[in-house]
Amino acid sequence: MPFSVPGSVVDPYRLAAVGRTGLAGTAPEEAFDRLSRLAASVLDAPLAFITVVDDKRSWYKSSVGLPAGSDRFGAVEESFCQYVIDSETELVVDDTAADPTTCDNPSIGTMGVAAWAGFPVRAPGGEVLGTFCVADSVARHWTDRDVE
Repeated sequence: MPFSVPGSVVDPYRLAAVGRTGLAGTAPEEAFDRLSRLAASVLDAPLAFITVVDDKRSWYKSSVGLPAGSDRFGAVEESFCQYVIDSETELVVDDTAADPTTCDNPSIGTMGVAAWAGFPVRAPGGEVLGTFCVADSVARHWTDRDVE
């Protein structure tokens, strides 16, 4: 069954902002990788990403924890980033399978995402380009300090 994405993901103004950055589909860069490694380390999370989301893919500008040789993108409809883009605010989920927003997301099974915390990455104009996020393979409570 195909999944759909919120209209805000395909909003032409947001997509134009994504295009202006020139980041979608580009190679990893150490500055972004350093942030992802730090987030994964501080939060003891196996996965961390900085994403840029266009209308079809969630590009991993940076990723920690993916197996070597993995694609550097996922289908936008399978990305938790779509929820942050739609709400334009952080999304912190202790148990993705139990949360009504995320329980049907295919990444729970395909990537083993059991807990997720994501924060908007914005363009200078305020449009949400993607997320800075961490994920865990087990349900967990994200503390106020974790979110900070």
